[in-house]
Order: sequence, then C-alpha cells, then structure tokens
Amino acid sequence: MEAKSFQIKKNIHLTEKLHLLELEGSFLQSPVPGQFIHIKIDPFFLRRPFSIAGYNDNTLKILYRVVGRATEVLSEKEAGDSLNVIGPLGNGFPVNNNYKSIFLVGGGTGIAPLLFLTDTLIRKNLNISFFYGARTSECIAFHLLPYGVDYIFSTNDGSYGYKGLIGEVMQQHIKKNGKPDIIYGGGPYQMLKQLAKISAKHKTPAFVSLENRMACGTGICYGCVTKIKDKTGWEYKRVCKDGPVFNTEEVIWENNP
Repeated sequence: MEAKSFQIKKNIHLTEKLHLLELEGSFLQSPVPGQFIHIKIDPFFLRRPFSIAGYNDNTLKILYRVVGRATEVLSEKEAGDSLNVIGPLGNGFPVNNNYKSIFLVGGGTGIAPLLFLTDTLIRKNLNISFFYGARTSECIAFHLLPYGVDYIFSTNDGSYGYKGLIGEVMQQHIKKNGKPDIIYGGGPYQMLKQLAKISAKHKTPAFVSLENRMACGTGICYGCVTKIKDKTGWEYKRVCKDGPVFNTEEVIWENNP
C-alpha cells in the first residue's frame, strides 16, 4: 500500500451539498465494491476516508457531501489539480454467484459503495432491486444510477417515491413480493441497524458498509472500532481494516461506539 497522486478529471456539484469527484490514476491492485480510499486534503493533517463509487479504465469515482471545512476545500478543487491518495483500503462486499435475487439498500452518501457494487452485479444478469432513501427529492442523485435495475425510492417528506424510511418500504416490498437471497446496505447507522433486524427476521444474509469516524485508515490507531460478536461475547474490530463491510448478524448494534 502506498500513497499515489491522482489527477482530478471532474469535480461536479450534483444536488444540495452532494458532489461527484472523478480522479484519474491507477492502483497496484484494482479496488472491489465496498473498499475505500484515504485522501490528503491540504492543509489538514488527517486524511479523509471516502467510499469508492466506481472504478473503470483508471477513472476513480467518489461521491461526497460537504459537511465540514475539509470537504468544503475538496469541493473547491478543479480539473487538473492533484490529490494524494492511499488505497484501496478495507474489505469489500462478498459476492456469491448462487444468489439470484438481490436487494441493495442505501441512504445518503452510503449509496456510493452500492453504486460500484451495482455496476459489478449487472454483468451477472441478476434480479436486482435498489432501495434508495433520501431526505427530499433534491438529495437523490438520479443521473448516477446505473441502468438495468429496479429502483424503489422513499423520501422523508414524501417529495419523491414513498413517504417514510426506506427500511420500512423494503419490509412492505418483502411482504408483497417475497424476500431476496441477500441484502447489501450502506448509509446511516440507524438504517443499517434496521436492516439487521429485517435480515434476522427473514433469515436472509445481509452485509453492510459501516461509516465510523476514521483517523489513520490503516488499522493502526484503533480509532474506528465497532463491537463484533465472538465466542466469548464480543470484541472490537477495526472498521477500516476488518471492514468496512460486515455481516449484520456479527455486529452488536446496541451501545456500539
């Protein structure tokens, strides 16, 4: 693993505070859906982690939201500028060729690794349903969504799709149409916690990408740990190194850092 310089191809303002960053460069090992990169944003000391939203022909896609000064500085970068990148980091989503019916459930920038995963799954000619939850219709990145997928939307205010939480919409879909072979998720913690309950109820395997705060991004500092079940009760696992993708039945969702 080494730090490499990637050149910005595009840095586009999509919706509200949502941006798409396209970088040109190559890795020693091609990333897989669910992995992330660590970007150095000067003048800040700590790098910032970003899920990979796509990678093809040496073009890396990152979906990010402006939430602080560092991401604000990132949003001001222009085509031709260079960024120092470490990656790909972490472990990706497990893909089993025996699964034919697949649910992807995402909210906010948590859809980023699911977009990358969708691009991979589409080539396998599978039955894919993508449940996309957002606060309002203005927060939905419509033009980033791959073709060939059945999309089900919900918004908190009902401005697009169903009104309510996307996990509840998925439960209603299961009641009406049956459960999938597997669920993949990315988004806010409470949404992923709900997916874990749905997974357990229907005995359907589910894998989610956690978004704990990170410092080093390489497993050294133990600043992004989460509680995971083991034979003696529980242990801390590093989201950056052991994740960010975890099986929902392994995560202890209550009172977790």
